[in-house]
Amino acid sequence: ASSIADALAAAGGLTPAAYVYGTDFSRETVRATQQINYDRALRDLETDLARSTSTQRAGTAGEEAAFQASRDTANTRLLASLRALRPTGRVVLQLQPESRELPPLSLEDGDRLLIPSRPTSVGVFGSVYNGGSYLYSDGRSLDDFLGLAGGPTRGADARSTFVIRANGSVVSSQQRSGWLGAGNSFGGVRAEPGDTIFVPEELDKTTFVQAAKDWTQILYQFGL
Repeated sequence: ASSIADALAAAGGLTPAAYVYGTDFSRETVRATQQINYDRALRDLETDLARSTSTQRAGTAGEEAAFQASRDTANTRLLASLRALRPTGRVVLQLQPESRELPPLSLEDGDRLLIPSRPTSVGVFGSVYNGGSYLYSDGRSLDDFLGLAGGPTRGADARSTFVIRANGSVVSSQQRSGWLGAGNSFGGVRAEPGDTIFVPEELDKTTFVQAAKDWTQILYQFGL
């Protein structure tokens, strides 16, 4: 069977500008499996939200009933947004930032291999004061780039901040708890070219959110 090395050789090899760490390797069989699991996760989330809504709706009246209606609308929009997303079949190759070689994987029909050039920026989005893309420079940490964006807003859920790396992996403050409090280490993690830092908004624990918060984990798992 052909391998990634064979495909690269047929394409003339890597150029000096190739950013191997950011390689996007997608496989159709993986995408199909992801879609099945994603649909299952959405059904579970929809069931949890429906159960929570029916429980909280009992005995509501007046202003509380109006609040419940608003919450139901938010639930419906959330689920509609999640249904519109589709897994890509990306396989995280777990490469290191300095990698210059790809793993010796055998290829399947429908495989897709994209090797980008080295990014020049780091994105910071979500509940920050000045979200956008900032020019990458060696030695800066995730906290440094959060600082360039003005840091988390008062309404941010900084403890749930996460970073999507160029290789498709995710680093979250749940894993490496900086910026987020004394003694934590997440913010001190070195930034890499192509990182996307996202700071979620703090969600009202009295609303649908406790169940819906699982959607972020769903998106992590399926590379969405």
